[in-house]
Amino acid sequence: MAEQSITATPVAAPDVLLNQPLDRQVDVELETKILEPVSHQYDSATGGRTTYLIPATGVLDAPNCALQWELVATEGDGVLTYPFWAGGLALIESMTCRVGGQILSQVENAHRYATIRNNFKSQAIKEGVLDARHGSMNAIRNRPANAQLTTGSGNRSFHQMYNVDADQVDEFGYAYSATAGHTQQPVKSLANVAGRSFQCVVRLSDVFKFFESNKLPTFAMAQVEIEVVWAKCGDPNVAAANVQDSAVIERPIPNTAAARARRGLVTMTANPTLICDFIHYDDMEKQRIFNAINTGAGMRLNFTEVVVTNGVNPASTAVAGGAADTYQLVESNHIIGMSMKEVKKIYVWKEYDLNSPTGQTEIDGNFNQVYTHRSITDNRYKSQQIPGEKYNFIINNNRVYNREIDNVATQHNYLSQCDDEHWNCLEPLYDTATYNASKCAELLDTTWTAGVATQDINQGRTKPYMSGSQHIIGLNLDKYNAAGNTPGNGQRISSAPIEFQYSRVGIGRAGVAANSLLAPVLLTFFIEYRRSLIIRALGIDVSDA
Repeated sequence: MAEQSITATPVAAPDVLLNQPLDRQVDVELETKILEPVSHQYDSATGGRTTYLIPATGVLDAPNCALQWELVATEGDGVLTYPFWAGGLALIESMTCRVGGQILSQVENAHRYATIRNNFKSQAIKEGVLDARHGSMNAIRNRPANAQLTTGSGNRSFHQMYNVDADQVDEFGYAYSATAGHTQQPVKSLANVAGRSFQCVVRLSDVFKFFESNKLPTFAMAQVEIEVVWAKCGDPNVAAANVQDSAVIERPIPNTAAARARRGLVTMTANPTLICDFIHYDDMEKQRIFNAINTGAGMRLNFTEVVVTNGVNPASTAVAGGAADTYQLVESNHIIGMSMKEVKKIYVWKEYDLNSPTGQTEIDGNFNQVYTHRSITDNRYKSQQIPGEKYNFIINNNRVYNREIDNVATQHNYLSQCDDEHWNCLEPLYDTATYNASKCAELLDTTWTAGVATQDINQGRTKPYMSGSQHIIGLNLDKYNAAGNTPGNGQRISSAPIEFQYSRVGIGRAGVAANSLLAPVLLTFFIEYRRSLIIRALGIDVSDA
């Protein structure tokens, strides 16, 4: 990313450009523009790219800008939907905002990063707002069995929870039968006719932290450009049973990945649009903004940027397929970098490497009746809990914790400190107690008849495909979350890079080697850090100062 050094003292941005309440009355006029892209292309097998130019008018109400699109399924009507956790965010590979040709903010791996951020929202927001906008499926319910309503027994048939789009269960105590469906809501499906599919809407502030807290005075700036890189969906050359990485999933949910009949082929026949709100202030407010930008040093806005880096915890060499389970501690050390930057938060996304030799062996195996590798409800858009994992960070040559963090409740606590709303998901989605059968059975997995369980992991979809699928490692380096992008609120990193020490237990299963957990673990690090934007009439400067 090109950047220049700040040698003068910039002027602070007027309060109307900050996403916060004003202490005075201001007269404004609002204008909404629905922008068509200046260039757009999309192919199901390879993804695509779309570019928008923002008009130089008024002040862009960036927190409320929204990207809208529609995918059309080419394999049939209503046979595809978006992944359960990410929803339509899965289709956004990356986003870039440029001003005068220079990058202001760029988010790689945007689908996973935005999914992490949205999981700090309350359950009501996730179900009532995000599911409606993104096509994600977060609705959960508790399911009592009819026989237990009279006996009051507290066994699994009385308290199993389930995702309502993964499992349709007879309500109010009636038995869950083998004929019950696993069909996502029709309104969230992709039609085979343009204009009838789910219309996905993603706010740019869901992806860009900059847009969450700032407005852009486009009337006094160089040309602002938004570029979206779209993720791939289905490939006509890849059989349905072999699909690993796609931004859409099959509807209804089949029994297993091998039973899939849809490749996930889609088109984007209509151009995606960008909905922008512009605020037109009176002449006095506009002059304040104009004067700030046209000072010798320009106008300064502090914002949060995110950078992505990757690591691999290597494959375990524990013996699989023998007479007894075998275990091996697998350790790795990862240099994250970020020297001389003010770091605010770090998130770690984890998944087994499906393309490695051991990953291919284990791809559809189940560990204690949980599919930890390939998921037919989320594809690759899940962060899996790994048995025996523990970690520590080394920052400025000091260990953050005096001992490795191996307690899952403590891991959840540190993750929740990253946002005032805390990490929000069902407990078995985060903590499986090393995939303990009783713990995972808090999620629906079985057929029930008169309160008696008939074990069949292919009946319920919630337990086998969602257990442990929302486990993220998090570290908050902000002094106060409420202080936001105030300089000095984060942790300034010295010349010594950040290190991440990670270990987990590789497990070789007795009997069936495919049910082992030996594959390498892919680690994706999302590091939020503070940057400074200097807006000048002819362009911008971006710095870590």
